[in-house]
Amino acid sequence: MNIDNFSLQLSLRPSFLESLLQPESLRLDWLLLAVSHDAPPSTSTMDDEGNPRPHSHLFSWGYSQLILHLIKLPADFTTKEKMTDICRSHGFWPGYLILCLELERRREAFTNIVYLNDMSLMEGDNGWIPETVEEWKLLLHLVQNTSTKPAPQQSPDGNFSDGPSPITVENVALLLAKAMGPDRAWSLLQECGLTLDLSERFTRTCDILRIAEKRQSHLGCFCLAILSNAAVNMRIQISLDPAFSSSGCIPRCGVAGSDEP
Repeated sequence: MNIDNFSLQLSLRPSFLESLLQPESLRLDWLLLAVSHDAPPSTSTMDDEGNPRPHSHLFSWGYSQLILHLIKLPADFTTKEKMTDICRSHGFWPGYLILCLELERRREAFTNIVYLNDMSLMEGDNGWIPETVEEWKLLLHLVQNTSTKPAPQQSPDGNFSDGPSPITVENVALLLAKAMGPDRAWSLLQECGLTLDLSERFTRTCDILRIAEKRQSHLGCFCLAILSNAAVNMRIQISLDPAFSSSGCIPRCGVAGSDEP
């Protein structure tokens, strides 16, 4: 069976064909075949040091759906690591990042995301958002060290014109402010010595975030006041309810003012 027929059959009968992909080493063979056919040249996806070229995760791959299906199949840790190496060595960055997430290789993933230079990789429900202060520091350090590299060139296949929003210190700082609040973000940026790299745009955005936080806080206080008043009124109503006798009997329903059994 050639790769075209295999890809077609996989889309029609995935459960049946998954049973044929045993042992797991056979999946590696198919994966290697898929990333080697109808793929962009490695010089377009990787630089001379093997790092991702900017925006190279946006290139078209003839068998991208097959590749993604193969890497998402259940497999042991060793097989997943080998899949990660295959995706990386051939520059298939979407699959590589998926596997990094699965294998918890977060530092490695953030390093390569910075090279890919696309903020959308860190936005949305499936974005790579730092989870700890240390990860934010790592990301800021990586961006600072790569920010002096030449600007990325446009994709040769014309998939995008202006290109994605670049990963810069300011864009990451804005993401940081939205994630943990402007004041905590500013303190962390000061600790990293990056406040001088920020423009008025960052300051304006932080001011807007502070206003939104205050409004949210006022709304929360207002809701708490309403609930508190409602609770007080209910206690007063219960204390005055004639269902409570001098002997302290409790009404049958347990709710003041209700005649239901």
